[in-house]
Amino acid sequence: MVDEKQQVIETVRRYLEPYQPADYRLNVIETGIRHTGDDWWEVVVQPDRDDIRSYDYYGRLAEAENDIEDHEHLKILLVPVLPG
Repeated sequence: MVDEKQQVIETVRRYLEPYQPADYRLNVIETGIRHTGDDWWEVVVQPDRDDIRSYDYYGRLAEAENDIEDHEHLKILLVPVLPG
């Protein structure tokens, strides 16, 4: 599962890239990845700043989730976590 976990990390990073804002980064937290056992992966994503608008951040994650499901047919839930 280590290889599969690394593949999920790389996939999420690739699909987040088009949604990266100009003034902060959305980071995949590698220790925050969990396979639920029913084909779903939960992946924690955190901005590198704590003064961002949560609705903008959540919207970017939702768009990336949709792209991953549409193009990769993977069930990935991007879990938003604010720093702090």
